[in-house]
Amino acid sequence: MPKKIKAGDIIFFIKQCLKMALQNIILPVVYFFAKTRHIVNGLVVFADAHHDNCPISMEYIYQRLKSDSDFTVLEFFHDFQSCGSFRSFKYSIEFMKLYAKAEFVFICDNFLPVSACKKRKDTTVIQLWHGCGAFKKFGYDTYGDIPKYYKGNVYKNYDIVTVSSDECINHFASAMRLDKSIFKPIGVSRTDAFFDEDFIERSKEMFFRENPNAKGKKVVLWAPTFRGNPSNPYQVGDMAVMELAARLFASDSWYFVNKSHPHMKKPVIAQTESDIPVDMIFPVADLLITDYSSVIYEYALFKKPILIFSPDLDEYKSERGFYLDFESLPAKIITNADELTLRSVEDAVSEFDVNKINKFLEKYMTSCDGKSTDRIIECVKEIKKQKQK
Repeated sequence: MPKKIKAGDIIFFIKQCLKMALQNIILPVVYFFAKTRHIVNGLVVFADAHHDNCPISMEYIYQRLKSDSDFTVLEFFHDFQSCGSFRSFKYSIEFMKLYAKAEFVFICDNFLPVSACKKRKDTTVIQLWHGCGAFKKFGYDTYGDIPKYYKGNVYKNYDIVTVSSDECINHFASAMRLDKSIFKPIGVSRTDAFFDEDFIERSKEMFFRENPNAKGKKVVLWAPTFRGNPSNPYQVGDMAVMELAARLFASDSWYFVNKSHPHMKKPVIAQTESDIPVDMIFPVADLLITDYSSVIYEYALFKKPILIFSPDLDEYKSERGFYLDFESLPAKIITNADELTLRSVEDAVSEFDVNKINKFLEKYMTSCDGKSTDRIIECVKEIKKQKQK
């Protein structure tokens, strides 16, 4: 029986066709005429199509280079999903003009304009990928991200991709269809915050200021990923989590807060959705509940309990799949909604084994030690020095 075509699939197909036209025809022409000008020595462009301001994934690098007299920093932050097709097109044109004269370009997520031309060899593109480790399959390793009919490499032109450990290189190279030599296990800049006591204290102060009823209680954070594709995202297991949240709030010991994936246009559990960045909730949370999100890697740095709720595990394995053995994760795993109870939360905390977390970190997060930004800056300066010879 043929698979039923959904409205979301049609929208996804149309968007892919528009992206192909943009990548393979329109933006290359703009870049061709813009590159008649010289590269501007020291010009650094930070670009992102998912935020209207500097994403946390590149904030540390952005601030360091902005204060360095050897560099001139420009920002290009626009949430393409919320600004509409026409403005997204306009912004893409504007970026290509900057791209043509930049010495360095930093991105931290999929950013099509970077890959929409044959770039100048004197422009260095550095991808500060927003996620750590290698958990669920992504990019060219799954149809849900990039369909087989898509023409054009959306990861083209990367010179460096920073990853959290050597273990991730083969998986990232497969997902992005790039040579393994460009993947550098020098760490993920955003994780430096988790080793910063000032950041941790600010996070706690902000959280309890906005959630005064959480004082004296154990905080449970639900931070799931999404299913489907970015143009038609959805979550799974919401009703079971909502029932759990009600039980937690009914007790005197627990407090519940959730953080939806950025692709979700509206939070599923609006009453408990936090406006605080998820990285700033990690220091406060006593237990993380997630599904297939890479937040498991960042949260593991705090060496605290994790509970994975994956009611669609078999389906997810067959449709997307993983880069690791799911059952070996250092977490309590629940696949049945009936088992997501107050007791399971308490068991996840009481059965927590820090040794399993440490082994997990040694394999996937060896370069996330609070000094990732330093190594990335050193790498940039070394590239600049080599260009000047």
